[in-house]
Formats: sequence, structure tokens, C-alpha cells
Amino acid sequence: MSQVTSEQYTISPYLIIFPLYVGMVGVGILTYQRRVMEHAGYNSWVSLIITGLSMHLLLWMLYKILSSIEDSRDIVAINHKLFGKWLGNLINLAIVLYFVLGAFVKFKVYVEMIQVWLFPSMNFLPVSIVILLIVYYAVSGGLRSVTGIAVWATMISCLSIVPQVSLTFPYLHPMNLLPLFNHSATDILLSSKDMGFEYLGFETLLFIYPFVKTPEKSQKWAHLIMILVTLLYLMILILAFMFFTEEQLLHTIWPTLNMIGIFEVPLLQRLEYMAVSLWFIKIIAGISIFIWAACRGMKLAFHFRPRISLIVFLAAITVSSYFIIDHRTVEWVSKMYANVGLYFIYAYIPFIFLCVMVRKRLASRATPANE
Repeated sequence: MSQVTSEQYTISPYLIIFPLYVGMVGVGILTYQRRVMEHAGYNSWVSLIITGLSMHLLLWMLYKILSSIEDSRDIVAINHKLFGKWLGNLINLAIVLYFVLGAFVKFKVYVEMIQVWLFPSMNFLPVSIVILLIVYYAVSGGLRSVTGIAVWATMISCLSIVPQVSLTFPYLHPMNLLPLFNHSATDILLSSKDMGFEYLGFETLLFIYPFVKTPEKSQKWAHLIMILVTLLYLMILILAFMFFTEEQLLHTIWPTLNMIGIFEVPLLQRLEYMAVSLWFIKIIAGISIFIWAACRGMKLAFHFRPRISLIVFLAAITVSSYFIIDHRTVEWVSKMYANVGLYFIYAYIPFIFLCVMVRKRLASRATPANE
């Protein structure tokens, strides 16, 4: 049975936009342009729109899944209902590990970005420990604490990245976008698949849902933040296309930072340094929401105390970060997480949706017969 959430631990429906935003938008917004355009070139903006629309469909499925079984309002209880205790807990464990892997990828990619752009020779073990201690403090306070950090992270990231990339307007070349629609449907769909990685994080709703007051009212806010995230990705992608040539973009690892990096302003000098620094709280919030979801899953599925799970997960991330240091290994782990995430959102969520709908239909047919 799903546990009833006390009102003192819940959040208002509109606040759902903040944990979903920090879950979806991470360091990838600084790098995604090169990956997305590998198949469809400058037509990949079409792929981005297709991916955004598919995310709305998946989000709608999530709300249907979570609201269809009256006494099961989180994914752990739903898996128990559908698959039984043993198979259900095996699936729940896989989901917990998936969120821990996502937290590690967010953490490691950001640390690597600091090493590349700010402090190449610094020993990052102490810095990593400090970052994870802040995450420990945030997650220990529960979802409301994590949501509070997410509010600040959302405001800071939006108020910093949008004005900074807008400085590129005088240097844009709109003709770079031509010719339109010169790639096949297959290329467009392959780029859509690559873009799907950037949206991973909205599935934290599987654990957040029971903590939302009148959760059915939060659906419109969830779809709203999905629209805003899609527009944000689309704006930065088109700006990068008009700023770089296609050949330049294919060989640029951090396109967004390179766009910002051409500007020098008084006192700050290099804007990309400020962008990397301001992204700190955004990464803290993103890691926190993933770790919170993993700890919540361990509590519901295996009755582990959240504080013990939190310590174990953060220790595992610290140790893994110490041994995984070269860029190729980090990239391999990121690709593995991306592939697992795509199967999770495009295969597991629709499958659970169908199972829940079939179960609901069978239950509705059986009720009159029993009466």
C-alpha cells in the first residue's frame, strides 16, 4: 500500500515546475548542439520540436499512471500491484540505480567542466566532497528543501544563460539555416533520439507526485515547464546554428560556452567563467532531486532509512568520481545513462501505462459482475 503523505511535507501544485526544470536542464544545455546535429545537421531544430512533443505525451502518460490506481500513487506501489513483490522490487531497484547513475553523470560532467574551463590543475577530490556535502544537507531536509533550492537554481540559471546568449545577436548569420528540410525523415528521427537525453529528469515525477497537494492540478504546470524547456533548448540551438558554421559546430565540445566566451565585460572579463560558476547551484539542485528520488525508492521498496541510503549513494558517487577521471570514460558512462534513460522513458513508461489501463479496464468490467 502506498503511504499517505503528511501535508507538512507536501508542495503546492505550481511548485512542480522547479524540480522538473532542474531535473531536465543540466550541463547538457551547454553541449547538446553538437550531438543533436550529427544526423540532421541544421534541420535538427525539427527533431527538437518532435522530441518536445513526445515528452508531452510521456508526461500525460505519467499522470495517467499515477492517478489511475487509487491506493498506489508512486511507482514503487504501482510496480508491486502490477508485478508482485519480488519482480516489482527488482524493477524498483533498477529504477533507484538509474536515478543514482543520473546523479553521478550530472556531478561528474560538471566537475569535468570546471576542470576544463576554470581550474585544470586543481585536486578535485576535496571540491567533490564539498559539493556532495551540500547535496547531503539539501536532501536531508526532504523534498521541500530540495524544491527550495530548485527555485533559486531555476531563477539564477534562466536569468543568466538567456541574457548571455542574447549577446550573440549582432554576430548571427540567419542564412546558415538554409536550405530547409534537406535531410531525410530517418536523419530527423535519429537526431530526435539524441535530443531525448536532454529531457531526462522529468521522470522524477514518479516519486514527487504523492508529495504534491491536489496533484491533478499540477499537470498543467508540468506541461507548462515542458513547453518552456523546449523553447529554451530551441532558442539556444538556433542561435548556435546561426553563430557557428556546421563544420565549426561539429568540432566544438562546449558550443554555448564558446558563444558566451567571445565577450569581455568590465570586472567579470570572461562571461563563460561566470556561467560555469552560476551553474553550481543548478547542478546542486539537479543532483539533489535525483538522489532524493533514489532514497525515496529505497525507503518504499526496501524500508531503508533515507539517511542511510543517502550516505551510501553519496559515498558511491565520491568513490566512482575518484576512479573515473578521463574524458572518454566519462563520455562512455554518459552515453550508457542516455541509452538506459531512453529505454526508461520510451519503453518502460508506455508499457506501464498500457498495463495500468488494461488493469483498470478489467476492474471496471468485473465490478458489475460482482454486484
